[in-house]
Parts: sequence; structure tokens; C-alpha cells
Amino acid sequence: MNRAAAPLKITVRGVIGSVLVAAVALTCIRLGFWQLDRLDRRRAANEALAARRDAPPVTVSSTLSDTTGLRFRSATASGEWDGDRTIVLPGRSYRGVPGAHVLSPLRLTGGAGLLVNRGWVPSADAATVDTTILRIEGEALLEGLIDAFPGREATLARRAGEVEATGSFRRVWYAIDERRLREQFPYPLLDLTLQLLPSTDAPDFPVRLAAPPLDEGPHLGYAIQWFSFAAIALIGWTALILKSRGKERPS
Repeated sequence: MNRAAAPLKITVRGVIGSVLVAAVALTCIRLGFWQLDRLDRRRAANEALAARRDAPPVTVSSTLSDTTGLRFRSATASGEWDGDRTIVLPGRSYRGVPGAHVLSPLRLTGGAGLLVNRGWVPSADAATVDTTILRIEGEALLEGLIDAFPGREATLARRAGEVEATGSFRRVWYAIDERRLREQFPYPLLDLTLQLLPSTDAPDFPVRLAAPPLDEGPHLGYAIQWFSFAAIALIGWTALILKSRGKERPS
């Protein structure tokens, strides 16, 4: 003979538990949609960057002042290397190997300078680089991608005991001070850098950096995780209620 299921009892403990579970589930769902929104924005940004890369290269000159919308745009530049004023951005790994990025200024026609990211070099402490063996000179015609001037994105935590050079040219920059960086050059620097890209005729070192990938990031995976957490919370709480109800059935 079938026994009737015990009626569901509403208790203070059950109500509080249900409210908490609902709050957790709603929060997870909200975070899931937030990640989907970030994914849509990432895709839109990738489309804009892809359009920039496909556009004809711009020419970088000393008169270039408006850099709006130029980041990751293909560009050409011609001038003469200033090999004596190469700077180093430490703490850059490549395929798991510690190293640094090497930036050398190119003197453009008109007198301004353009910092050129020549690529990565290995370094045991990710900072010490012999720039004399990487010295470059002469005239050059370059092509690469426009990037931002070194700033917060290029800054690492300052090493304990690091002393800033005064009255001499500072090569290694753990913490970027844009004003001081510019002041140590005898000519103005443009508000951008040029990143050289890999090519068949490029030297072995510095290793030129590939263009930033236009991937969608982890947002879709994160969204699925948040929605899964919401489902687990709701299903788990429902199962717990049904299990408790079953234990209360009359014998």
C-alpha cells in the first residue's frame, strides 16, 4: 500500500536556507551574464583591432600628435638609430624563460624620437642585459605595430633597495616614471612606441614579439562556471529538501 508523502513543513531554518540559496544562485547568474557582456565587448574590441591591422600602414613622423585609435595599427617609420640610449624593461618572460624587452630610440626626420620595441632577450635575473652587444646604428626603414608609450602597463614593483640614477642615463626601468624617462633624452619622444614583428630577415636576438592575439579570453568559460554554480546551488538545495521530506514520512 502506497504511503502518502509527508507534507512540506515551513520552518524558519528552511526559509533562511532557501533565501540564502536563492541569493547565491541569483548572484552567480548575474556574474554569468556579466561575463557574457564582457565577452561581447571583447569581441567588439577584437573586430576594431582587426580592422586597424588590415588598414594600410600609417607613416610615423615627428609631427604625429593625435594618437587616438592608432594602437595596434600597422605603421612605418624611417630615421637613424640612437644606439647609445637603449632602455630595458625587465621582468618579461618568453616561453617560460626569464628576460627583458629592449627598446631603442629612432631619430625621425624633424628631430623627434620614437621608442622601438626590438623584442625580448634572455636574462637570468630578468633584468641584466648587455646592451653593448645589442647596439644598433645607422639609418633604418621600419614597419611594425603602434603601441602605447611605456607607462603603468610596463611597470613592475620596485625592487627593494633600488636606487634611481641621477645625472646619468638610466637603462633599466622597473617602475616607469614617464617624465623622468622623457627628460633623459635630448630630444622629444613621441607618445607611442613601435613594436617590430617577426620576419625572416630579423636577427636571432632580440626575439621579435608576435602581434597580440585577438582571442576571446576566458569570459565564456567563466560564464559557464557561474551558471553551473547557480544550478548546483538550486538543485542541491531542492534535493536536500526532498530528502528531508522523505525522512519525515509516517511509518
